Amino acid sequence: MDDYLLEKKLKETSPELNKRVADSVVVLKEMLDSFLSWFPDFTDHSLLHSMDVLFFANNLLGKQVDQLSSAECYVLIMSCYLHDIGMGLSQKEFDTFIRHIDLTGYRKKRPNADTPRMIRDLHNELSGLFIRKYANMFDIPSEDITFAIVQVSRGHRKTDLLDEKEYPDIMTSYGVIRTAYLAAILRLADEIDVGAERNSELLFDTSKLTKQVDIDAFGTHESIREVILTDDAIILRAKPKEPRFVPLIEELAGKIQETLDYCSAAAEQRSDLRITQQRVEIEWEE
Repeated sequence: MDDYLLEKKLKETSPELNKRVADSVVVLKEMLDSFLSWFPDFTDHSLLHSMDVLFFANNLLGKQVDQLSSAECYVLIMSCYLHDIGMGLSQKEFDTFIRHIDLTGYRKKRPNADTPRMIRDLHNELSGLFIRKYANMFDIPSEDITFAIVQVSRGHRKTDLLDEKEYPDIMTSYGVIRTAYLAAILRLADEIDVGAERNSELLFDTSKLTKQVDIDAFGTHESIREVILTDDAIILRAKPKEPRFVPLIEELAGKIQETLDYCSAAAEQRSDLRITQQRVEIEWEE
């Protein structure tokens, strides 16, 4: 089992950084769960999702975790927890942070976007700004490691992982941080958190959904019973709730394949490490 490889290695190699993670997680739950105030009908972005992403990151890494420095273990764990922190901003925080984002291109595409829409679309950038502002509260030990966590967290969507200025290798007192590789792992781990457990009944009452897009999204997730990683494949074990979910599951598998291809290429071009999974498969259950 590869469930806790990052955590085990960090605890063994750097008790100090391990304690910093533990202290941060204590304060994270309420912050992450606050996304529900903006998105009561949206897929889970709570601490439960962050823990699932960390689980998938561990399983994507597998034995390659032995090649990571203490700094890389710390940065990837923290980024798994913090990558969606921008989904739960207060209105005051949003008003402050949004002034630091170039909205020129965004406004052309979505001239009438309201605050929830902007948070949803730009949450990776908002997460980066939040992490930078509250780095001391999260007990991040240095500016270079703060930069790495910001960039890896932002990198879970949209950013260019091939950009060497945005995603450099950073030497720290805790070892090297290969930010492009870590961001590729995080982006893929986030993308494959699509199973039925993503929509916990502890958070959502799906019977109250009214928008078709939300009904389809939740139904697709509920139809994917399990996500399994082998050495060379990502397998979606699916049992469609209704026949109409078959093409939606296939469409989702195609989207995951695109992310896998991109992240694999980024890992290969920007690091000496690899993502071993190369294909996405669907196993249909009766």
